[in-house]
Amino acid sequence: MDDLATLLAQARAALKAGQTDTAVRLFRRAQELSPRDPEIPHELGLAHIELGDVGLAALAQGQALALDSAHIGARAQRAAALAALGDDEGAARDLRELLSRVGPQPSLSARLFALEQAAARAASRCLLGSPPARLAASPLVGSALARNISDPLVFRAPFAELRAQVRDGKLSRLDLVFDYMDASLGRSDVSYGGTTEDEHGRRVPLDEFTAAGIVFLSEALGIETVRARRMLSFLLAPECGLGPHHFAGVDVGWTISGGNGERRYGLFGAL
Repeated sequence: MDDLATLLAQARAALKAGQTDTAVRLFRRAQELSPRDPEIPHELGLAHIELGDVGLAALAQGQALALDSAHIGARAQRAAALAALGDDEGAARDLRELLSRVGPQPSLSARLFALEQAAARAASRCLLGSPPARLAASPLVGSALARNISDPLVFRAPFAELRAQVRDGKLSRLDLVFDYMDASLGRSDVSYGGTTEDEHGRRVPLDEFTAAGIVFLSEALGIETVRARRMLSFLLAPECGLGPHHFAGVDVGWTISGGNGERRYGLFGAL
């Protein structure tokens, strides 16, 4: 049986030495041995940040907070990770809680104000919660999708179908379902511009699925494409599961339909 103290020592040494993948694996093993210790998922989250996996970092810090809601480090780190993902509303909520525990901090208060402003801007851009008429004019539909003549809330492309649901006169759910996800992953995007910016501002080519997924998340949640790309990376991680995960006031996750070897995978966003 693994010794917990030895595992943690090895994980911390690996993280310090820049062997981040090893550190993640060891912290996860330690978490299995001591599932009630909030410090372990907190440190796991720090390792995920080093790898650039901000979604998994937010998930790990959430696990730490579920065990100890007063954990200052986990609260601060989750706020930063959520902001990087585009969930300014969630980040602001964490910062308000942090300030209530640590007392007045001018720098944190300024950051909180900026997050609240950003969350308000995202809410105004978000397709979900907006009138249905905005959908047809959005970049998500653009020239990539054509309206179904018999149903104004269904749009088709050669590779996918977009469906919308309306409640009380507002868009309440969006589903983007791919005909063949593997095929879309193997084709270059020609519908949404073909490229996007990476974390360093460089243009990088995109496949059909990734491009559509980024635009879907960006428009559905009202966030920038860079942050939508981070969110899509999180949703693709095995640890994410099918969801739903709550970001920016919206539940996001995966749908699976079909059978007999012909499964269709889709992304959804819902209020």
